[in-house]
Amino acid sequence: MRNLKKQLDCFDRLPASLRATLANAAFDWDATLVASALEVGAAAEGVIARILDDEQRRLPIDAYVMYGPDHPGAARSVQANWLRYYHYPARSGGYWWNR
Repeated sequence: MRNLKKQLDCFDRLPASLRATLANAAFDWDATLVASALEVGAAAEGVIARILDDEQRRLPIDAYVMYGPDHPGAARSVQANWLRYYHYPARSGGYWWNR
């Protein structure tokens, strides 16, 4: 409960544009991490660009894992290192659509 309160407090202190980006993000982002980046001098616009860039890269990978490579929004193939980076099993042979 204490960690959640810290997250919400950090979220409330973020600039409005960054709060909107985090609130509409496809994936969970740690507000305390974002607040720490701002404290050490990162520009809010740079953080927003990084979040959007990561989501643009991650969405096709998530669609590949969840729906298979034939899904319209999915990547046709994904390297094992990207699967590990996003905490998916690196062996694609275990996915339901590959059986």
